[in-house]
Amino acid sequence: MINYYIGSGYENKMYTLRQYIKFEDAHGGISESDRHVRNLSTDYDDAYAKATKYAEVDNIKLKADKDNNFEGLDPITRRTPEYYAKVKEDLQIKIDDFLQANSILAQHFVTYGDADIEVQRNIGFAFYDIKDKLYQYGNLSEAQVNFCLKMVDSHITRKENEKTWEEEKKNAEPVPVTDERIQFTGEVIKTTFKDYVLPNGMETSSQKCTVKDDRGFVVWGGNVGEKGDKVTFMATVTVSDEDPKFGFFKRPTKIQQI
Repeated sequence: MINYYIGSGYENKMYTLRQYIKFEDAHGGISESDRHVRNLSTDYDDAYAKATKYAEVDNIKLKADKDNNFEGLDPITRRTPEYYAKVKEDLQIKIDDFLQANSILAQHFVTYGDADIEVQRNIGFAFYDIKDKLYQYGNLSEAQVNFCLKMVDSHITRKENEKTWEEEKKNAEPVPVTDERIQFTGEVIKTTFKDYVLPNGMETSSQKCTVKDDRGFVVWGGNVGEKGDKVTFMATVTVSDEDPKFGFFKRPTKIQQI
């Protein structure tokens, strides 16, 4: 069953044409659908005339009285330029109050708000999405504030660590060039898992470790421990073609935590 009928619209401000459908669903039950078709008019006689025309064109039965049985529509408030100016002014007040109450975040927005794309990527684009929401709604939740602060703090820490690592790298020894198995002693600074497929087609994964040797250089290879572990082990090593102070170790043995 499909019918058209006349409704009074969102907030009861305009007569609208609606479509009601009652049908049997795939499970044998009865389902209903009620949707807006189009706005008609604020005058009922005009709305009825338009609804009748649309029903004839669409070949759908119109269930509506010619006489107006509605109690009347609520007036439509036209939004003037003055209204939008007042909305903008009120929003700016909310933003200013929020930034005054969150001075650290406010400074981050000033410092990083117009940063280039590389800095935005390093901080995290979510920081800028949340910043935009402040200027759209005039407020942020406590969770959003804390998340932004955490992202910036992480960015600052990474930049400081990069400076430290660059200084340490200048003083680091190069990775030994040798075909022999040699001893490595240092700290596991990062662990990841690498996925790969065995010859028989089975998918598997293994942990890989990045180790900063006491001699300053960094090597990457198999599982020798967890992040933060101080370890020593024997392995073969290949120097990177791009960086003499970075290498790849293989087949680690005699692994010990120290």
